[in-house]
Amino acid sequence: MDDKILIVSATEKSAETLAGILRRYTFNNIDFADSGAQTRRAVLRINYSLIIINAPLKDEQGERLAADLIHGTRSSVVLIAKSEIADVLASRVEGDGVFVVPKPLDRRYFLSSVRLALAFAARIAEFDKKMAKQEKKYEELRVISRAKCVLIERERMSEQEAHRLIEKRAMDTRESRARIAADILKRYM
Repeated sequence: MDDKILIVSATEKSAETLAGILRRYTFNNIDFADSGAQTRRAVLRINYSLIIINAPLKDEQGERLAADLIHGTRSSVVLIAKSEIADVLASRVEGDGVFVVPKPLDRRYFLSSVRLALAFAARIAEFDKKMAKQEKKYEELRVISRAKCVLIERERMSEQEAHRLIEKRAMDTRESRARIAADILKRYM
């Protein structure tokens, strides 16, 4: 699997234990952090599909970090907490999409949470791709519309004539309508 995972744990031993569980199931692209501050720096440089927080951390409990990551990145987050407080934390952060797993860790439950979180991350990534495609289409239509307006204003064309001109040039030159419209805007602006 090519999902990038960040394990955040105050102790190296716990981090390696979690990594060992993940590696047994072909999750091998793993980075480590030992504090909230280090995690916040890491997510500025790297896009992680999944961030696993083994609470508490050196500099914070982990609940705030989980919320910050959910709202500030495209990563899915699994928060591991002592069973005594796991339900309380879950009531605070699950509404945001954080998966809470109680300690002591049940491997099957943990792996199930990891798989769900990664599936969730994949859906977000797919949604982002679709949104980017729609935004590109919208921007192209906006450029074409502006070019038509320029042709109407400067060349005294009707909207239909401006549309036909852009379409014909696009077909004749085998360029996109957006490229032709951008050239028209350059010429008149």
